[in-house]
Amino acid sequence: METAEGRRLKIGEVANWTGLSIKTIRYYESRGLLEQPPRTEGGYRLYGPEEVARLRFVQRAKLLGLTLEEI
Repeated sequence: METAEGRRLKIGEVANWTGLSIKTIRYYESRGLLEQPPRTEGGYRLYGPEEVARLRFVQRAKLLGLTLEEI
């Protein structure tokens, strides 16, 4: 699955695309695995295709046995 070109996704949509929970995505952000995303005026996080790809990379690295510190 790929996000639409140039489309920004809210955290719930990213969770659906990646299969990660919203809590996990926020945790990865707090650990520095993702940069702070831009936010809407209402405070919603907005993610692009790069962030979705990064989350998928983290998922694959964890499956290979890497820790978050190693990633």
